[in-house]
Amino acid sequence: MEGILDQLAVLIYNDQFQDVISEPLIKHMAEQLWKAVTTGFGATLDELDFETPDYQMLQALRTHVWQFSAARNYAHLRELSAALLDETGQLRTFEQFRQAAGIINDRYMKQWLQTEYNLAVAGAQMASKWLDIQRNREALPLLEFVAVLDGQTTELCRGLDGTILPIDHPFWNNYYPPNHFNCRSTVKQLAVGKVSESIPSVDIPEMFRTNLGSRSLIFPPTHPFFIGVPADVLAKYTNP
Repeated sequence: MEGILDQLAVLIYNDQFQDVISEPLIKHMAEQLWKAVTTGFGATLDELDFETPDYQMLQALRTHVWQFSAARNYAHLRELSAALLDETGQLRTFEQFRQAAGIINDRYMKQWLQTEYNLAVAGAQMASKWLDIQRNREALPLLEFVAVLDGQTTELCRGLDGTILPIDHPFWNNYYPPNHFNCRSTVKQLAVGKVSESIPSVDIPEMFRTNLGSRSLIFPPTHPFFIGVPADVLAKYTNP
């Protein structure tokens, strides 16, 4: 992968890269995130019946992972292109550009990847759980928010812990986990329980105010990577 990034830097600097995305980098990223999804979901497409909701959900998650990978690659290459100029607007020497590109590449390909991988695992786990919730909703009509309570628990999830509401309550449209990057919270389905009389007031990131499981998504649709991406870039990966 470093060889591809080095070659890309040369092409961009010499104005020889004519596309807005890099297929090899998209493929690399999508494959990494797809591993996370199948790990969290607990199955691969080959292990599922084509006509089941599980297959349809996993197929939708696969498409979303590829589109997210394309969107983040578009953002990555735009940032690399912008790094051709220094803070004063002057063209950098190739060595200066190579160093700037190295910092950008490290952020996209290493620092952010682990967080995105963790979110893909958690999102896939909760997508699979959402299918089970729907299958069992008549016998188990309630959901309880369950946070992992330790020294790493966010105030957001700590404040939601123990909330019990019906499955179809609007609360779950905004607070069904994951609720933030590296979120470890989950839900427990109940046959009976004391329904919460009031909804906790917590400051959840705007981007995560959605139910990814019910929408068959891994990453929030308002993630910054999706902003400004040309429609034809995402369309290329409608059926990856």
